[in-house]
Amino acid sequence: MSVAASVQGLSKSFGGAVVLDGIDLDLPRGETTAIVGSSGCGKTTLLRLIAGFETPDAGSIDIDGTQVSGPGVFVPAHRREVGFVAQDGALFPHLTVGQNIAYGLPGVRRGGAARRRVAELLETVAL
Repeated sequence: MSVAASVQGLSKSFGGAVVLDGIDLDLPRGETTAIVGSSGCGKTTLLRLIAGFETPDAGSIDIDGTQVSGPGVFVPAHRREVGFVAQDGALFPHLTVGQNIAYGLPGVRRGGAARRRVAELLETVAL
């Protein structure tokens, strides 16, 4: 089994409340994994840690065999190449719709190429 991401001993607390405590998880490459549980059990926190939007209190995260978080290591979210769709609005309010879309494009975010790609993506979803 090839592993796309691995979480070992991951822990996170907020204001003294333990949200995750020693989580171990391997995400197999090419498979779909569902994280389920009741509201407030730590699902979103786990995903935010993997994506790099939060820093863990303990443990490590490897993506494609490279450690992106652990003792003395923290690769920021924009360098992890992890997609994340929040359940609530996560747009930059100071940007237009097109600028929000372009922000997520790899490489150059300005110019004609970016505008054409944004137009293609908007057309794909009928917006």
